[in-house]
Amino acid sequence: MRSTADWSRLGGILIAATAFVMVAVVGPRVLGLAAGPEAEIITALKRFEKEGISLPLAGVAPELTSRELHYARITVRVEPGGQRAEVLATLDFTGSLGDTQVSSLGVEQVPFVLQDGDWKPERGEVPRLAAVVVALEARRRALEQGDPATLARLSGLMGGEDGGSEGVDGGSEGVGELSLDTVLALKKRSYRAGAWFLRLERDEAVATEHWHLQGDLPSRPVDLRGESRHRLLRRGQEFLFSSALR
Repeated sequence: MRSTADWSRLGGILIAATAFVMVAVVGPRVLGLAAGPEAEIITALKRFEKEGISLPLAGVAPELTSRELHYARITVRVEPGGQRAEVLATLDFTGSLGDTQVSSLGVEQVPFVLQDGDWKPERGEVPRLAAVVVALEARRRALEQGDPATLARLSGLMGGEDGGSEGVDGGSEGVGELSLDTVLALKKRSYRAGAWFLRLERDEAVATEHWHLQGDLPSRPVDLRGESRHRLLRRGQEFLFSSALR
């Protein structure tokens, strides 16, 4: 038969165990509420830094995968109602999209939403970077597939403001040493991007691409490597090239 001292010790053990469960399970949520959404969102960003990201992109087969990423100069703006927030920060990113190396430095803007008590990124952890990579990969694919209509759309010129039909203009645009007309004339065409080096500003991005072009012309085979530089402008949630593509 247990003595009063035994029951006291058992009660103490149960109280300690309950307190441990409360701290381990409920505690983080309570502490998060006490600290406010800003602290919770910054904690989420730091978790992305530690764990890395692998982000599916619309219309792109490989995922954008980080090797290193770091957010700095973080500002959190919580909207009225406390259900949505926006993070403005600088982002230093290195990673890859399939075989293409991606390096980016500059401004990132990450919308967050409150779901089931947790703050989660609404459009992925690096939405501006992802939008620029989508545009660059769409351009690469359009060049490889010989698709001038997509090239024109990516330049933001197809249709224009007045319904005109600007875009790839008469073959004057080029890729490296070759005109666009020559690139599109290649048979067995392959256009690969070895690396994209990006600088993201608030409403624009500058991209340097290391490319490799192969194919056959009637007169000769083509095997060229080079570097090109592009300026992209933000339009809504996407980025478009500032001029007809080179």
